[in-house]
Amino acid sequence: MVFLVDICSPRGWAVYSILAAAGLLTYASLCAVVRFRRIANTRTKYGFYDRAALKNMTNEQAHFIVNQLASFEAPILYALSLRLALFRTYAIEDIAKLLVASSDLNRQQHAPKRYEDTGAIFASFAKFAPDSVYLHKAVARMNYLHSPYQKTGKITNRDLLYVLWASMAEPVRFMRQYEWRALTDMEVAAIGTLWKYIGDMMQIDYKAELGQDKWEDGIDFLDHVTEWAYKYEDVAMKRLPEVHKLGNVLIDLLLTSYPAFVRPMAYKGVLVLLGDQMRDAFSLPDPSAFDNALVNGLMFLRKSVIRYLTLPRLFKVDYLSDPDPQTGRVHNLQYLKEPWYMRVSLWARWGPEALLTWATGGQIPGDGGKEMLPEGFLFTDLGPRPKMGKGVEETQRWEHVVRTTVSASACPFGMK
Repeated sequence: MVFLVDICSPRGWAVYSILAAAGLLTYASLCAVVRFRRIANTRTKYGFYDRAALKNMTNEQAHFIVNQLASFEAPILYALSLRLALFRTYAIEDIAKLLVASSDLNRQQHAPKRYEDTGAIFASFAKFAPDSVYLHKAVARMNYLHSPYQKTGKITNRDLLYVLWASMAEPVRFMRQYEWRALTDMEVAAIGTLWKYIGDMMQIDYKAELGQDKWEDGIDFLDHVTEWAYKYEDVAMKRLPEVHKLGNVLIDLLLTSYPAFVRPMAYKGVLVLLGDQMRDAFSLPDPSAFDNALVNGLMFLRKSVIRYLTLPRLFKVDYLSDPDPQTGRVHNLQYLKEPWYMRVSLWARWGPEALLTWATGGQIPGDGGKEMLPEGFLFTDLGPRPKMGKGVEETQRWEHVVRTTVSASACPFGMK
């Protein structure tokens, strides 16, 4: 009773207010102390204390740093930035016309699978090390799917280089603008190095477009490709019916994956995050000043809470499972609209997230039956439906090419 009286007295309120403030300050101080520990430990581990050291970064080290970024430091926005990077490439004239003419991404009933297939390949780049057979399978399958169009000139070397650039540059920009911290030079160099060796596996001819094939480090590589990409956008990013049509299909895919009551706000968020240049290319309306302020305010609030009031992530976020040691099949661990390659389990169908998705009209693992390949995918399952399980021998030939192109221990920008 005395305790209750003390709390209710003016003096009691003052004491407990001080204690609460001290507790909050202590917690915030703890967050500040440990928030940067992981990145500091990585810098110490590899000795990347200054720009000069970055030229000696190996492919294997670059992968470790990017994997840490994508799994611990900023998994949500890293994945989102890659989605927006791909969206950006769809505004390029050659790419848009090809996708509208021949891709499942332009067909609403088939777009969810192609979206998940593309996501699975891109997630493989961050998940699997440069000497992993599963990375080789992912790149080989992508090369197999691209090769018929490359042979006919419908996919050009500059198209591939532009996709590579967007995949490097968009995460750097997105983290700087929206994440709880901007990327360090070490992380930017790692992103440049990782995508450089992915580009090597894709057989991109850098010299043909950039006039050189040697750079100081991953940052220098990214800077040179960025200079080229801006000039390329000036001539290749246009307001076209194909671009507009493709944008509508993909935005519809995104919005219909959310409950109906969320879609108006999600649409406003998409318009803000795309930015002026992308909205113009896709013939999308500008958001109102209020919507712009609201979305940016919410992103700033998120950034501040994570930076000052949240402890570092303890458990990694994965978008793909580890391959099954017997079958080699891989499961999706996240999906947008249709549960392609998702494992069916009691938790997956009856857990809180599944129940909420079901209650708001969404699909949950197990919906769609065997067509969704709940046993997981082999990389030869990825691609348009008519090519599922096809091209096995040609994909294997590409695996050999990819495997012999890049060494995990190589320093692509430093020691030769």
